Amino acid sequence: MIDIYPAIDIYNGKAVSLTNGDINNKNVYGDPVEYAMKFTEKIKRLHIIDLNGALTGNKKNIGIIQEIISNVNAFVQVGGGFRTLNDINYGYKIGADSIILGTSALNDEIIEKSSIYSNITVSIDVFNNSIRTNGWKTNAYVNYGDFYNSLNKKINRFIYTSIKNDGTKKIEDIQKFWNSEYFMYAGGVNTVNDIINIENSGFSGVIIGKALYENGIKMEELKCLQKE
Repeated sequence: MIDIYPAIDIYNGKAVSLTNGDINNKNVYGDPVEYAMKFTEKIKRLHIIDLNGALTGNKKNIGIIQEIISNVNAFVQVGGGFRTLNDINYGYKIGADSIILGTSALNDEIIEKSSIYSNITVSIDVFNNSIRTNGWKTNAYVNYGDFYNSLNKKINRFIYTSIKNDGTKKIEDIQKFWNSEYFMYAGGVNTVNDIINIENSGFSGVIIGKALYENGIKMEELKCLQKE
Protein backbone atom coordinates (compact mmCIF):
# COMPACT_ATOMS: atom_id res chain seq x y z
CA MET A 1 0.00 0.00 0.00
CA ILE A 2 1.16 3.52 -0.74
CA ASP A 3 0.42 6.98 0.67
CA ILE A 4 -1.53 9.11 -1.80
CA TYR A 5 -1.30 12.91 -1.87
CA PRO A 6 -3.80 14.83 -4.01
CA ALA A 7 -1.98 17.93 -5.26
CA ILE A 8 -3.34 21.46 -5.05
CA ASP A 9 -1.07 23.89 -6.89
CA ILE A 10 -2.31 27.44 -6.33
CA TYR A 11 -1.56 30.35 -8.65
CA ASN A 12 -3.23 33.75 -8.19
CA GLY A 13 -5.82 32.18 -5.92
CA LYS A 14 -6.87 29.36 -8.25
CA ALA A 15 -6.12 25.64 -8.35
CA VAL A 16 -4.09 24.96 -11.50
CA SER A 17 -1.86 22.37 -13.13
CA LEU A 18 1.20 23.12 -15.22
CA THR A 19 2.93 21.16 -17.95
CA ASN A 20 6.68 20.79 -17.36
CA GLY A 21 6.46 23.51 -14.71
CA ASP A 22 5.68 26.18 -17.33
CA ILE A 23 3.41 28.88 -15.88
CA ASN A 24 2.43 29.84 -19.42
CA ASN A 25 1.17 26.32 -20.07
CA LYS A 26 -1.40 25.85 -17.35
CA ASN A 27 -4.94 24.59 -16.85
CA VAL A 28 -7.08 26.52 -14.36
CA TYR A 29 -9.62 24.51 -12.35
CA GLY A 30 -11.13 26.82 -9.74
CA ASP A 31 -11.42 27.22 -5.98
CA PRO A 32 -8.59 25.39 -4.18
CA VAL A 33 -10.55 25.26 -0.92
CA GLU A 34 -13.42 23.43 -2.61
CA TYR A 35 -11.01 20.93 -4.15
CA ALA A 36 -9.28 20.40 -0.81
CA MET A 37 -12.60 19.62 0.86
CA LYS A 38 -13.54 17.24 -1.96
CA PHE A 39 -10.23 15.39 -1.98
CA THR A 40 -10.06 14.94 1.79
CA GLU A 41 -13.47 13.32 1.92
CA LYS A 42 -11.69 10.21 0.61
CA ILE A 43 -7.96 10.79 1.14
CA LYS A 44 -6.54 12.16 4.39
CA ARG A 45 -3.45 13.76 2.87
CA LEU A 46 -2.81 16.85 0.76
CA HIS A 47 0.15 18.28 -1.13
CA ILE A 48 -0.21 22.06 -1.52
CA ILE A 49 2.14 24.35 -3.44
CA ASP A 50 1.95 28.14 -3.57
CA LEU A 51 3.14 28.60 -7.14
CA ASN A 52 3.46 32.35 -6.76
CA GLY A 53 5.79 31.66 -3.84
CA ALA A 54 7.76 29.05 -5.78
CA LEU A 55 8.25 31.38 -8.74
CA THR A 56 8.95 34.67 -6.94
CA GLY A 57 9.39 33.95 -3.23
CA ASN A 58 6.21 35.96 -2.53
CA LYS A 59 3.75 33.54 -0.93
CA LYS A 60 0.68 35.22 -2.35
CA ASN A 61 -1.67 32.34 -1.51
CA ILE A 62 -0.74 31.72 2.12
CA GLY A 63 -4.16 32.90 3.36
CA ILE A 64 -5.88 30.31 1.17
CA ILE A 65 -3.51 27.63 2.39
CA GLN A 66 -4.26 28.55 6.00
CA GLU A 67 -7.98 28.35 5.24
CA ILE A 68 -7.54 24.87 3.78
CA ILE A 69 -5.53 23.66 6.77
CA SER A 70 -8.21 25.00 9.13
CA ASN A 71 -11.02 23.24 7.28
CA VAL A 72 -9.72 19.76 6.55
CA ASN A 73 -8.94 16.76 8.69
CA ALA A 74 -5.82 15.63 6.88
CA PHE A 75 -2.03 15.55 6.86
CA VAL A 76 -1.04 18.63 4.84
CA GLN A 77 2.40 19.21 3.35
CA VAL A 78 3.01 22.71 2.02
CA GLY A 79 5.66 24.19 -0.26
CA GLY A 80 6.35 27.15 -2.50
CA GLY A 81 8.62 29.97 -1.42
CA PHE A 82 9.70 28.75 2.02
CA ARG A 83 13.22 30.11 1.70
CA THR A 84 14.08 31.41 5.17
CA LEU A 85 13.83 30.05 8.69
CA ASN A 86 11.10 32.59 9.41
CA ASP A 87 9.14 31.26 6.42
CA ILE A 88 9.49 27.71 7.68
CA ASN A 89 8.51 28.60 11.23
CA TYR A 90 5.47 30.47 9.96
CA GLY A 91 4.40 27.50 7.85
CA TYR A 92 4.36 25.27 10.90
CA LYS A 93 2.66 28.00 12.94
CA ILE A 94 -0.35 28.05 10.59
CA GLY A 95 -0.72 24.31 10.97
CA ALA A 96 1.21 22.62 8.16
CA ASP A 97 2.26 19.08 9.05
CA SER A 98 5.32 19.26 6.80
CA ILE A 99 7.04 22.16 5.05
CA ILE A 100 8.58 21.37 1.68
CA LEU A 101 11.94 22.93 0.83
CA GLY A 102 13.15 23.30 -2.74
CA THR A 103 15.45 26.21 -3.51
CA SER A 104 16.38 26.68 0.14
CA ALA A 105 17.51 23.04 0.45
CA LEU A 106 20.75 24.09 -1.26
CA ASN A 107 21.47 26.35 1.72
CA ASP A 108 23.41 24.37 4.34
CA GLU A 109 22.42 26.72 7.15
CA ILE A 110 18.72 26.40 6.35
CA ILE A 111 18.97 22.62 6.28
CA GLU A 112 20.95 22.49 9.52
CA LYS A 113 18.56 24.71 11.46
CA SER A 114 15.30 23.47 9.97
CA SER A 115 16.16 19.84 10.66
CA ILE A 116 14.85 20.40 14.21
CA TYR A 117 11.48 19.72 12.59
CA SER A 118 11.19 15.97 12.07
CA ASN A 119 8.75 16.38 9.20
CA ILE A 120 10.74 18.70 6.96
CA THR A 121 10.49 17.51 3.34
CA VAL A 122 13.02 18.24 0.60
CA SER A 123 11.78 18.26 -2.98
CA ILE A 124 14.35 16.96 -5.44
CA ASP A 125 13.11 18.62 -8.61
CA VAL A 126 14.87 17.00 -11.56
CA PHE A 127 15.27 17.80 -15.24
CA ASN A 128 17.82 15.81 -17.27
CA ASN A 129 19.40 14.48 -14.06
CA SER A 130 20.06 17.98 -12.67
CA ILE A 131 18.33 19.87 -9.86
CA ARG A 132 16.15 22.84 -10.80
CA THR A 133 15.38 25.71 -8.37
CA ASN A 134 13.40 28.98 -8.28
CA GLY A 135 10.15 27.42 -9.43
CA TRP A 136 12.06 25.04 -11.72
CA LYS A 137 13.40 27.94 -13.79
CA THR A 138 17.07 27.73 -12.75
CA ASN A 139 19.47 24.86 -13.41
CA ALA A 140 21.51 24.37 -10.24
CA TYR A 141 24.00 22.10 -12.07
CA VAL A 142 23.80 19.59 -9.21
CA ASN A 143 23.18 15.92 -9.94
CA TYR A 144 20.08 14.67 -8.14
CA GLY A 145 21.90 11.68 -6.64
CA ASP A 146 24.67 13.91 -5.27
CA PHE A 147 22.02 16.26 -3.89
CA TYR A 148 20.30 13.40 -2.07
CA ASN A 149 23.62 12.13 -0.70
CA SER A 150 24.36 15.58 0.72
CA LEU A 151 21.10 15.60 2.66
CA ASN A 152 20.21 12.10 3.72
CA LYS A 153 22.02 12.30 7.06
CA LYS A 154 19.82 15.25 8.09
CA ILE A 155 16.56 14.80 6.19
CA ASN A 156 14.41 11.68 6.10
CA ARG A 157 11.51 12.87 3.94
CA PHE A 158 11.87 13.57 0.20
CA ILE A 159 9.95 14.12 -3.01
CA TYR A 160 11.37 13.12 -6.38
CA THR A 161 9.74 15.39 -8.97
CA SER A 162 10.16 14.54 -12.64
CA ILE A 163 9.86 17.98 -14.28
CA LYS A 164 9.94 16.62 -17.82
CA ASN A 165 6.99 14.36 -17.00
CA ASP A 166 4.98 16.83 -14.96
CA GLY A 167 1.54 17.30 -16.47
CA THR A 168 2.29 14.96 -19.40
CA LYS A 169 0.26 11.92 -18.26
CA LYS A 170 3.38 9.75 -18.38
CA ILE A 171 5.57 8.78 -15.43
CA GLU A 172 9.35 8.47 -15.36
CA ASP A 173 10.92 5.07 -14.77
CA ILE A 174 13.09 5.64 -11.69
CA GLN A 175 15.48 3.11 -10.24
CA LYS A 176 15.63 3.34 -6.45
CA PHE A 177 18.65 5.43 -5.43
CA TRP A 178 17.76 6.11 -1.78
CA ASN A 179 18.00 4.07 1.40
CA SER A 180 15.22 3.83 3.98
CA GLU A 181 14.01 7.43 3.79
CA TYR A 182 10.37 8.28 3.05
CA PHE A 183 10.27 9.09 -0.67
CA MET A 184 7.34 10.41 -2.71
CA TYR A 185 7.08 10.55 -6.48
CA ALA A 186 5.52 13.40 -8.51
CA GLY A 187 5.24 13.92 -12.25
CA GLY A 188 2.84 12.57 -14.87
CA VAL A 189 0.80 10.13 -12.76
CA ASN A 190 -2.32 9.38 -14.79
CA THR A 191 -3.59 5.85 -14.11
CA VAL A 192 -3.97 3.35 -11.29
CA ASN A 193 -1.29 1.25 -13.00
CA ASP A 194 1.07 4.22 -12.73
CA ILE A 195 0.50 4.24 -8.97
CA ILE A 196 1.16 0.51 -8.73
CA ASN A 197 4.37 0.87 -10.75
CA ILE A 198 5.52 3.72 -8.53
CA GLU A 199 4.90 1.64 -5.42
CA ASN A 200 6.78 -1.28 -6.97
CA SER A 201 9.73 1.07 -7.59
CA GLY A 202 10.04 1.52 -3.83
CA PHE A 203 8.30 4.85 -3.27
CA SER A 204 6.36 5.36 -0.04
CA GLY A 205 4.00 7.99 -1.46
CA VAL A 206 2.69 9.39 -4.73
CA ILE A 207 1.51 12.92 -5.58
CA ILE A 208 -1.34 13.19 -8.09
CA GLY A 209 -2.55 16.41 -9.69
CA LYS A 210 -3.97 16.75 -13.21
CA ALA A 211 -5.33 13.19 -13.30
CA LEU A 212 -7.65 13.96 -10.37
CA TYR A 213 -8.89 17.25 -11.81
CA GLU A 214 -9.54 15.74 -15.23
CA ASN A 215 -10.86 12.34 -14.02
CA GLY A 216 -8.01 10.26 -15.37
CA ILE A 217 -8.09 8.73 -11.89
CA LYS A 218 -11.23 8.77 -9.77
CA MET A 219 -11.10 9.26 -6.02
CA GLU A 220 -12.98 5.98 -5.49
CA GLU A 221 -10.18 4.11 -7.24
CA LEU A 222 -7.62 5.50 -4.81
CA LYS A 223 -9.31 4.39 -1.61
CA CYS A 224 -8.24 0.76 -1.98
CA LEU A 225 -4.63 1.67 -2.87
CA GLN A 226 -3.67 4.00 -0.05
CA LYS A 227 -2.41 3.29 3.44
CA GLU A 228 -4.82 4.10 6.23
